[in-house]
Amino acid sequence: MSESKKRFRFFNVAPFAPGREAQLACDMIEFRDRTGIDEILYSLTLHPEGLPAWRKVEYAAASYRKLRQALEGSGIRLGVLLQSILGHWPRVDREEECWTRTVNIDGDKVRYCPLDSRFRQYIFDLVALLAREKPVFVLGDDDIRAFSPRAECFCELHTAEFNRRSGCDFSSEQYRKAVQISQPGEMIFEQYERLRQDTVNGVMTLIREALDSVDPSIAAGSCMPGNELHFNGAAAAAVAAKGSRPVMRIANAGYMESSPKELPYNIIHTQSLREFWPDHFLLDESDTCLHTLYSRAARSMHAKLCSSILSGLDGAKLWYVNAHRGRVPISRNYTDILAEHAGFYQALAVATNDSELCGAVIPCHTIFRQWHPDSPNERPIPDRNWGNVIFGFFGIPFRCSLDCSADAVYTLAGEESVARLTDADLTAMFRRKLLIDGPAAVALTGRGFAGLMGVTAEKGDFTFNLEVRTDDGSLIPLANSPEMPFLRRTDEASEIFTELCYSAFAGSPDCTVVSPGTVLSVNPLGGRVCVTSFHLAESLWLLTEERKRWLLDILDWLEGEEVLTPWALTAEQPATLLWRRRRDGSALLGIFNLSFDAMPEIGVRCGTEPVSVEKLSPAGTWEALPFEWAAPQLRIPQTLECYECLILRVDSR
Repeated sequence: MSESKKRFRFFNVAPFAPGREAQLACDMIEFRDRTGIDEILYSLTLHPEGLPAWRKVEYAAASYRKLRQALEGSGIRLGVLLQSILGHWPRVDREEECWTRTVNIDGDKVRYCPLDSRFRQYIFDLVALLAREKPVFVLGDDDIRAFSPRAECFCELHTAEFNRRSGCDFSSEQYRKAVQISQPGEMIFEQYERLRQDTVNGVMTLIREALDSVDPSIAAGSCMPGNELHFNGAAAAAVAAKGSRPVMRIANAGYMESSPKELPYNIIHTQSLREFWPDHFLLDESDTCLHTLYSRAARSMHAKLCSSILSGLDGAKLWYVNAHRGRVPISRNYTDILAEHAGFYQALAVATNDSELCGAVIPCHTIFRQWHPDSPNERPIPDRNWGNVIFGFFGIPFRCSLDCSADAVYTLAGEESVARLTDADLTAMFRRKLLIDGPAAVALTGRGFAGLMGVTAEKGDFTFNLEVRTDDGSLIPLANSPEMPFLRRTDEASEIFTELCYSAFAGSPDCTVVSPGTVLSVNPLGGRVCVTSFHLAESLWLLTEERKRWLLDILDWLEGEEVLTPWALTAEQPATLLWRRRRDGSALLGIFNLSFDAMPEIGVRCGTEPVSVEKLSPAGTWEALPFEWAAPQLRIPQTLECYECLILRVDSR
């Protein structure tokens, strides 16, 4: 893709509007005039329907030409979203071409198979037809995948190809059943996976060949399907123009968002995909589907865009903004907030150019132990981790990383977080600073790392109902849980920071120590380690003021005796803070209020007196803010409403 003049690139998808192209053109011109966004992708649903299927293609192409003509002289740059080529879901039309149908893992016939030469010719011809219309960009949608919604394909064509590659002699039914019971590492599983990926990449290669047959300079990209996120980057590379950076819309949408508290999960997922595909030009899925305020508020869309820019994404794919859905106008709230912040997004993206994301590390992994065509939902991070369960609500900065050896605080939560890492990865973390929850400590004990933890952790039947700090005797609310392991120190020099205790009743003068609850130690490799029985599957007492103070004190200890964990929010309400360290030493902060209550002022930990504090205005300019600093807290008299985002630049040099 040729470099855009703007740092952050927006595409706005325009709905298919046959017979209403003039109205759509007016909508998109108004959208461009208000937001400055001039790249529009006309959504064309082109999977075969009707008989002959080509009639649908001609109908869509005619509408594209009418829209292009209506936009002539406007400065709008028109492209195409191939909204469907294979089709997202099982077919429902009555008239069908007599082409080979895909067979899914349940034995159902679903879509047309892209190994059928007749269907391949259909794909080539329709893409070449559209290429002759000179689109500025062609984006393949996430129907170009090998599931619909169940894994494919076990048709006769795929079975024959599998047999050719593997040396097997399966029937379609035998092939399907063999894959169902196969496991990662086994020949059948690995051969199926290779063929599945080659099928998807082959469709993208076919699209690229069709574009090249008309104009090799036409840029193109892909949309990542949620169940194929660990290999779809190859599909993006296959469809990219020669010599250009692969463009991929990642699968990070949040349809039908119900609460601001969903944001931390979306952020950590977005960061993990950025980490997993570092060389791709990644687009945020800024989808408001079903394109109504009932699904996503404009303020929510804005917050997600801000968090995605801070997480390192390069652009965004908007849906239907300022358009009509049939005769019903899409809410102009989306247009309003994009117009208000037209300069803001570009200025924020520029500010990230010379900075790096900082904070406690949630390790990503490349080992997909649980991924299976019968259950293809495993992601590069565990679903419950310190970032999206704890840090993202306490306002403690966090980030994802595949690098296990940086000078940072690493975190492990749950047995799966350990199982997905190699011994070398874990040893590298033990050389640094490491926070380990109870179930992860059990798994590490089983892997032989007790000597580096300073404790053994074992599940057992023991009774406790209190967690007590040993430094001041204060209580930390918790619920007795079988997931909390019994800790035994293996290093007498380690420090017991909290104890699990039993009290017969509330206020009882008698309190029996049952087990260490949190242990701090310096291991033989020189690493600083905190092991706690606490675990993230806890729900009732997961987020409390006492637990936040406990966590900040642990992070301070892990960082070192003289180091304060920087930039954590002091407000006792749910909020997310993202921190990027700029090359000049200043801090770029993104603060998101996740509470329904307003945040009356901004308070953050800051160990060094700031020289200046600025906020990014909607216009994209940096404006000085008044502030007060009394070590170790920076206070800024700035109110933050529910789901509002504030971007700060703090110079503490």
